[in-house]
Amino acid sequence: MDFLHNIAVIGAGMAGLSAARALQQAGRNVQIFDKGRRPGGRMSSRHNDHGLFDLGAQYFTVRDPEFAQFITAFEQQGSVARWPGIMARQIDGQWQAQPPEHPRYSGMPSMAALTDALSEPMKVHQQVRITSMTRTGSTWTLEDQKEQQWSGFDHVIVAIPAPQAALLLKGISTSLRPQTNMSPCWSTWVRFRGALDMPSGIENWHGALLESSPVLRWAGRNQTRPGQHEGERLTLLANDDWSDKHLEDAADQVADRMIKAFQDCYPAPLPAIDACGAHRWRYAQPCQTPENTPGYLIEKPTQLSLCGDWCIDGRVEAAWLSGSRLAQALCGQ
Repeated sequence: MDFLHNIAVIGAGMAGLSAARALQQAGRNVQIFDKGRRPGGRMSSRHNDHGLFDLGAQYFTVRDPEFAQFITAFEQQGSVARWPGIMARQIDGQWQAQPPEHPRYSGMPSMAALTDALSEPMKVHQQVRITSMTRTGSTWTLEDQKEQQWSGFDHVIVAIPAPQAALLLKGISTSLRPQTNMSPCWSTWVRFRGALDMPSGIENWHGALLESSPVLRWAGRNQTRPGQHEGERLTLLANDDWSDKHLEDAADQVADRMIKAFQDCYPAPLPAIDACGAHRWRYAQPCQTPENTPGYLIEKPTQLSLCGDWCIDGRVEAAWLSGSRLAQALCGQ
């Protein structure tokens, strides 16, 4: 592949950051553009007057040897630690201990700590939403929501959810057409006034799989994360079908319904609530992934490529692998 010096990455989630880091380490000049206030995508966290809450990805597993080496380095510097160590499972109306089948990890003190550390040595343009792209001759020019133009890029990597990527590529002459079917997820945060009582037979739990609930699929106790201690703070994730059905509901109504659903399946009364809220992830998980791909999509004639967890599966590790493999392909390795 032709030598590429100036590369634009659209999206500062795990896939985009992974690709950008590898390319920068290979000597490329990389600029990242992201519409959010900070890097992380669905690994972002919320910090308010009631504490720190992870509202997107709750943890990640490590299976690939290269990803394991990457995580070990950040674990040694204190950005990552194992969590949840104590899991529960609610099935058929009963709560039981659920030992994790794989080691699971979280950023420390939140998931965003990993993407913050990953992005630290790179140039990230935050709150810049790229709305269009134009290729003139051998270079790309990007335009943002304020009609500011960013030009001179030899290659563009689009590392955003597939439906958003499809919209951005609309009108561009390219054969890259990402599948656009991704499921939504409502996430609710709750700050309780006191501690949760533990279910019978369970001394403690960090996270719980809620398989019997018609509304919820996960509950995580944020104060049990490494580096956090103060106050009972819960994150609840709704299942795909319920999230889709209630996609356009008001956030306060969603929070109330999700908390009630947790009370319905929790075997003890809940403490009084100090505060709560909800966040909607419109594109949370890929419903299916492209077949026969190496984990990314690339088109050499237009010097355009796509990466993201949706190219492999919905895991954090998959997002990292997608970006890393794309970077290796662009460097001709």
